Amino acid sequence: MMRILIIEDEQSSADRLRRMLESEHKIVGVCASNAEVREFFADDVDVDLILSDIQLGDGLSFESLKTVPEAIPVIFTTAYDYYAVQAFRFNSIDYLLKPIDNEELHAALAKVKQIVNSPSTTDAIAQLLASVKSQTIRYRERFLIPHRADEYLIVHVSDVSHITIRDGVVRLCTLDGKTHALNMTLEEAESQLDPKRFMRVNRQFIISTADVQKLSTYFLGKMRIHMTAAPDEEIIVSKDRVATVKRWLDS
Repeated sequence: MMRILIIEDEQSSADRLRRMLESEHKIVGVCASNAEVREFFADDVDVDLILSDIQLGDGLSFESLKTVPEAIPVIFTTAYDYYAVQAFRFNSIDYLLKPIDNEELHAALAKVKQIVNSPSTTDAIAQLLASVKSQTIRYRERFLIPHRADEYLIVHVSDVSHITIRDGVVRLCTLDGKTHALNMTLEEAESQLDPKRFMRVNRQFIISTADVQKLSTYFLGKMRIHMTAAPDEEIIVSKDRVATVKRWLDS
């Protein structure tokens, strides 16, 4: 039986992981943010394995994982595979895409049992973390956008209200209400923006804290986000994501 910490900011996903694991392992805690991870490890705790989502409400979990004991292995869980390379710069044993498959999860747990006690594995983990801790994650500061045949516009991220996809085209909307087509996917844009300032709140929208005007309740426990630059946009957050978005805006 392993003592497992779950790092997951969506309650339904955390509950599902707990159900998949608790018959054979002990869940020692569930953290929904980087702040909770740091608080958890402020005490002397025994953890054999961490199952961690990557995109949390207060940033990427890589930030708080830099502070955990070096010998604890991590299995990353996420909906987006573009974090894979960065994930394996940490002491990652495996990388699972959501929705988590039960057989894949248990195969990853078996891998942990097989190699976690190897001295060479522990040494490799320590070396990886030592190199990562000296580095800082850099996020995009501006967008260079083609404008007419011979011009480019520079849009600073501080001037971005939101980024959305409609009819297959990704568009950036600025605080003054202007829109520009972006030559990238919504997933690429999300991975390049500071998660403390930007969040992908649903499949269609990445929003900036700088332009959120207010929140309002919606049908069936959902929530609507009102943006100052786009008051007519219906940006709807699912019931499962409401608490995460509120924490992000309140941080």
